[in-house]
Amino acid sequence: TKDKMNEKAYELLINALEKEKQVMIFVHSRKETSKTMEAIRDLAGRGGTSHLFENVHHEQYSVFKRAVDKSRSNEVQQLFSYGLGVHHAGMLRNDRTLMEQMFECGVIKVLCCTATLAWGVNLPAHTVIIKGTEIYDPERGGFVDLGILDVLQIFGRAGRPQYDNCGHAILITPHEKLNNYIK
Repeated sequence: TKDKMNEKAYELLINALEKEKQVMIFVHSRKETSKTMEAIRDLAGRGGTSHLFENVHHEQYSVFKRAVDKSRSNEVQQLFSYGLGVHHAGMLRNDRTLMEQMFECGVIKVLCCTATLAWGVNLPAHTVIIKGTEIYDPERGGFVDLGILDVLQIFGRAGRPQYDNCGHAILITPHEKLNNYIK
């Protein structure tokens, strides 16, 4: 279930944050980016780990706070106050660029994005989590499994050489789909 996947993703990202590492969570719809971040925020509140996401002490906080306040997106503003971010094609270009800059400098430690970000943007994430492997295919009018090339491309975001000497890549999928990916 989605709740189980969110709990697992939360557990894994807390582990990374405790080691002062950044995390990217890849999901498969624009709406899911927000839903995932809301779930993470709530789990952090209940788990007493909200302090790990805090960004007010970051040296560039005030610079980015001004930029975030100018954004027309309530979502960008609300998530920033929790030290979280989202990135997807439905956002204004300015907001996407702002998210990329904030994640790159570390004022945001957790970024939830759609797979489009894996192709072409070089951001420093020590830990990459793919949450779920079902993607909607409008041509087929239903859900299909995430292709292995996409998995490899997304996993390639973890531990970029100029930022890190290693990385963690994690795939969260139902048990019955696991063998397809292990192969």
